[in-house]
Amino acid sequence: MGYKFFKNANLIDGNGGDVRENVSVLVEDDRIKEISDSQSAPSYADEVIDCAGNTLMPGLIDAHLHLGLVEIEVINLARRNAPGLMAARMFKNLKESLDQGYTSARDTGGADAGFREAQAQGLVPGPRLKVCGSVIAQTGGHGDDRVSSETRPYSEPYLGFRATIADGVPEVLKAARENIRRGADFLKVMCGGGCASPTQGPETSQYTLDELKAVVNVAESVGTYVASHSYSNRSICLSANAGIRTIEHANLMTKETAKLVASKGSFIIPTQITYEVVIEKSRDLVSKFIYDKFVAVCERGYDAIRNAMEAGIPIGGGTDLTGGNTIYASGAVAYQAKAMGPMGALVAFTKTNAKVLGIENETGTIEPGKLADILVVKGDPLKDIELFKNHQDNMLIIMQGGKFHKNLLA
Repeated sequence: MGYKFFKNANLIDGNGGDVRENVSVLVEDDRIKEISDSQSAPSYADEVIDCAGNTLMPGLIDAHLHLGLVEIEVINLARRNAPGLMAARMFKNLKESLDQGYTSARDTGGADAGFREAQAQGLVPGPRLKVCGSVIAQTGGHGDDRVSSETRPYSEPYLGFRATIADGVPEVLKAARENIRRGADFLKVMCGGGCASPTQGPETSQYTLDELKAVVNVAESVGTYVASHSYSNRSICLSANAGIRTIEHANLMTKETAKLVASKGSFIIPTQITYEVVIEKSRDLVSKFIYDKFVAVCERGYDAIRNAMEAGIPIGGGTDLTGGNTIYASGAVAYQAKAMGPMGALVAFTKTNAKVLGIENETGTIEPGKLADILVVKGDPLKDIELFKNHQDNMLIIMQGGKFHKNLLA
């Protein structure tokens, strides 16, 4: 792969400090070798890239991706897509994620270990993946796609959004162990209702403390952790008290609940872009029942982020987009900046998300020794964070592990 020399760059390194102007970054093979103020390329450099005063920063990381939510209305998704078609659409979403600057990602329900391995083996382009496989959900909970009039037994889909229905400690233990057997990197439980549920809403809570602790015990026994789908205060408190590491969404979290979450050392993973994009662009593509739930949680999600910041909770970020709305994923940083500010949002989607995925020693910041996951973006995102909403024009370079996925400066 050789040496690549980036010069004349303004550096946002992902650590949250001041921008460094007019720096150079030397990449050797797949790693960052050196950061300096010299603009003179070493004689052994195979390629010199003049950033022309644009911003060099770490590749984005998506901590809440759903490759399998291939349609905006996700209820009955698996019934409308045969497994082969579903897989093709999911691999398309995987490539699209890298196209938008995400060099690593965490699929939070749907993709099996095969998607992770296909990317790792270079069979398909996309972000490096961590997967949880099938989410664990209770009867009638978020993940159970049966409507109230149905009496048929639940059947786990092959692909798409996959849930295993488990009730009581013995069943959740078995579901958790089965997911680990299938190659999951972490486990996910559905601790409350959600916006896409056919029945209960985000204000509800699901699973008991003992059931949640059982899943955490399985995860910790093999050196991993649990993520929790939680909107309501009750579900967030149960998750934190059970030892769950990442709390997804958390839109209805109050200041008091935020203090508890902080005391337990949990992360929260906001997904503000998914509500904003549905409200802005897809009102006519979802049912009124679903749309109204998106509206109800959107603004409160920004309040929850502010509560988390005040309490000192580490905050990551995710996209959680469905169907055709995945084309807007790069804009997630811009929406989160409405509560955290531009630098706060950039750190959330780089350094903090690397910690969420457990890859902080490899990526998430621009530092010598780390993987060369590099973006060069047009202009200054601290002055115009909205530029992330147009990745086609404003992401000039996307480099993953020292290889160019996109290079408009060649």
